[in-house]
Amino acid sequence: MEMTKLNGVMQSRLGLMAVACVLALPAIGGVQPATAQANITENPARGTISVTGYGEVSARPDEAILGFTVLRQGESAKAAVDATSEAMREVIGGMRELGAEDRDLQTATIQIFPQYGEADETQPGRGRSNEIVGYEARNTLSVTVREIANVGAYLDRAIELGVNQGGDVNFTIADDEELLSEARRSAVEDAREKAELYAQAANVSIDRIVSIAEPSAYRGPQPEMMQMRMAADSGGGGVPIEAGEIIRSASIEIVFSIRNSD
Repeated sequence: MEMTKLNGVMQSRLGLMAVACVLALPAIGGVQPATAQANITENPARGTISVTGYGEVSARPDEAILGFTVLRQGESAKAAVDATSEAMREVIGGMRELGAEDRDLQTATIQIFPQYGEADETQPGRGRSNEIVGYEARNTLSVTVREIANVGAYLDRAIELGVNQGGDVNFTIADDEELLSEARRSAVEDAREKAELYAQAANVSIDRIVSIAEPSAYRGPQPEMMQMRMAADSGGGGVPIEAGEIIRSASIEIVFSIRNSD
């Protein structure tokens, strides 16, 4: 009987110690009770609406970047490069005559490729010969044209001076910061309209802006780059050019706090 009473007392004491350990948990290792954890995660998510606004504006381009390539062949790599260099000097001179400045002219690439002989007809399936019979050199020039109306004249002149590959045309806007600012303002307005719509549907009211973030400002899409194989003769009618429009857009993320409608 005394042993039974002793066991009962020990069990009661162990139970009290277990309760004390549970109550002491928040002070050990930063462990929080389950109810405290729920409050911490729930509170920040209450009373806000997060939206993403999108704004887009368009404008006519005011510049064009042209790409001209001179391709020549020679028995040696040096002969091919010398031929392209001579031709490109004439092209650069012609661009300067049309008004291009030093800042408008930039060499883009210089490439040299070996040329191999024809396949041995007596051995079908072997492909081209491994024998180098000559070299091909390409010199590409990038030209910035600051007056869109002059693009056709630059293309015509390049063809006349021996450009026989390339003809890339990429339209752009020299200074588009104001255009981007308009797109950002439009994105903010779009975000507020969305937030007000969501708030009305949820029977709450927009209170104030908690945060604004701009993930990125998109400089595009650009008009499709035009590419054409340069002909030996431009045909006398000039190269027709259509600049189209350039789009600038912005995306804005805004978090609004909300309150219950009265």
